[in-house]
Amino acid sequence: MQPEDIVRSGPNQYICKEGILKELSSFLSPFQSPTIITGYKSFQAFSQYVDSIPIDWQVIQHTGYSSQQAVDQISQTCTGTDVIVGIGGGLVLDTAKAIANQLNIEVVLIPTVAGTCAASTPLSVIYSPEGVFERVAYHRRSSYLTLIDPSFLIHAPIDYLKSGIGDTLTKWYEAEAIIRNANDERSQSLFVQAALSQSVFIRDILLKESIEAVQNSEAGNVTPSFTKTIEAVITLAGTVGGFGGRYGRMSGAHAVHNGLSFIEETHTILHGQKVAFGILVQLALENRLDEIEALLSYYQKLGFPTNLAELNIVDNQPEALHKIAAHAVNPKESLQLMGSYTVDEVIAAINVLENLTAMKQV
Repeated sequence: MQPEDIVRSGPNQYICKEGILKELSSFLSPFQSPTIITGYKSFQAFSQYVDSIPIDWQVIQHTGYSSQQAVDQISQTCTGTDVIVGIGGGLVLDTAKAIANQLNIEVVLIPTVAGTCAASTPLSVIYSPEGVFERVAYHRRSSYLTLIDPSFLIHAPIDYLKSGIGDTLTKWYEAEAIIRNANDERSQSLFVQAALSQSVFIRDILLKESIEAVQNSEAGNVTPSFTKTIEAVITLAGTVGGFGGRYGRMSGAHAVHNGLSFIEETHTILHGQKVAFGILVQLALENRLDEIEALLSYYQKLGFPTNLAELNIVDNQPEALHKIAAHAVNPKESLQLMGSYTVDEVIAAINVLENLTAMKQV
């Protein structure tokens, strides 16, 4: 059986509570030699918030992508470590999970931004050192503990929150497309249908709460809308793939994102922003133009890209389009889970968006 066919729950232990990060040491009392895997900005923010960490904890600061090369290199420096503590954004947490899996030890996950569901999923997205998507690596265990502290996350950069909203919104669109096109007995199983129901619940939370949550974050106020939104992004989103397996994971939107990763101009744009664009391409592929129209106002309020220029793709657009589409239709890509499409069809779908958004700007 393939890893994506196995039902997985979320974190082994999960707490969302204001101030909970200041209790981290007590949660790690069962372990003798923790190693923190973190970034530079993320660790600075974390350290300032919690005041101090035990001096005998090893701290490794990682920059760059969650690549196999980084995982191998860092793993070699973790001699004697019995738990990995990942503190950071999605790339750092994916790196931490992969290291813990390679060392066959527990991992504690602390997101410093509400940018992805990486803190709640037993997998890592692996890129090349240059940032090109390579594969999804499935791990043996879920996190030992995931901690979310709204009082800490309220001060995280707004762009990451918006990216997380975009990445999470796609859960419904991708899962629904996979399940609708599956036409097999397994797609109707109890847990797959639970995943689909969860994706609807998440979509509705975001459409209702996320714009206010962004405003709350800009004002520095922890509110119910903010907490609901970050929990939807960080934790609930992971249950869609966890329950649904291959039926609740990536499909069209992420295939487009992965194609975009080959375009250097897009490397400064956050993951969720590119996935949000992928939703529109996926809908255009299925000729669901009314749904695109319904989303455009929401996208505008959150600053999500709706055309190539907003993805920094201005020069050599025909070449870029072909590169994106060629990767998206690769037989090993997730677009195949919702149907069979050609390079020309993906290019045509992106051009549909170009025309729609051009008309809106006139």
